[in-house]
Amino acid sequence: MNLLESCSNSKKLLENILSCMRNSIIITDLEGIVLFTNSVVEEMFGFTSEELKGGKLSLIFTPEDLTFLYPNLIHMARKEKAFEGKVMVNRRDKTRFLSFIVFRAYFDPVQNKTFIFVCIQEIYKKEYSKNFRETRDDDLVKIANGIAHELRNPLVGIGGFAKRLYQSCKTSDNHEKYYTYIINNLKKIEGLVKKVEFFAALPKPSFTKESPDDLIKKALQPYLQQIEKRGIDLSINIKEIVMIVDKHLFTKAFSIIVENALDALLDGGRIVIHSGTNDTQYELRVTDSGSGISPEDIPYIFDPFFSTKPDGAGIDLAIVKRIMVSHGGKVEVTSKHGEGTTFVLLFPLERRRTIRISCLED
Repeated sequence: MNLLESCSNSKKLLENILSCMRNSIIITDLEGIVLFTNSVVEEMFGFTSEELKGGKLSLIFTPEDLTFLYPNLIHMARKEKAFEGKVMVNRRDKTRFLSFIVFRAYFDPVQNKTFIFVCIQEIYKKEYSKNFRETRDDDLVKIANGIAHELRNPLVGIGGFAKRLYQSCKTSDNHEKYYTYIINNLKKIEGLVKKVEFFAALPKPSFTKESPDDLIKKALQPYLQQIEKRGIDLSINIKEIVMIVDKHLFTKAFSIIVENALDALLDGGRIVIHSGTNDTQYELRVTDSGSGISPEDIPYIFDPFFSTKPDGAGIDLAIVKRIMVSHGGKVEVTSKHGEGTTFVLLFPLERRRTIRISCLED
């Protein structure tokens, strides 16, 4: 008896083989009702086998794909047509990731039934394996969170006592100077604590359809007066598109990059903001004509607490990196010392094929 015959005769053997695969395997009937999932499904999506069995496969698809894509995949399976391609899918906690899906029908002559076989591979698994849940960044996040928590209460106390001491012994201009120095530096530390807390407790993305053009224009508003006052030449060329992002995190990441560009410039200079798309990505570029970053520093600029500035905290670019990872994207940088720097925010997109925007005909 060969292996295929053994699998046909032993459900347990077949389940064990499917569970050894590192891709998610889901088997449904022609209505999309889940009949079987391998163990990787829980690891990848967060759903237990019991939660999915008897339910609809549509549970893992994003709301915007329930109108056309999902019904079309079921329709194709009924017509014994296979599908292979990139699809954005949902985890149990509503976060998303880009996947490669194989969707095809299989007729079982023994049961005289047709089943749908779905194989799902996480495209960004390699990148996600480097993120805060699976690497040393996880430890840094925990440490940062602990430090921020321990610092907050003492800072409040120090500020309060400094104020009392100042009010009780205002006898010279030096006291005013010392008090101002203490309070200003306490505010700096408090600002750092807030940034560290945000970095450590980055909220899960809440994805909605957004226009990057609108988000970028709103995010730039607080900086326009400074840009004009400093005589900085601002050039903006944004491609109009609708994409799925967390608008608050998108704005936060973009604002940090803009602030970084402003810090790199003396009065005058130039900032260019440009966006574009290819088949799989939306690219947002921010280029400044500042002094650039030395080649020795570039590998470390996204590391928490790395900074080339004497008074820098080194947390902002680490926040940008975490935001991009949470979107299944990444941030890149190119720089020439003395010539300027370009930061690129890369967000994943899907190919908008016919199967995703209209019903398929028989």
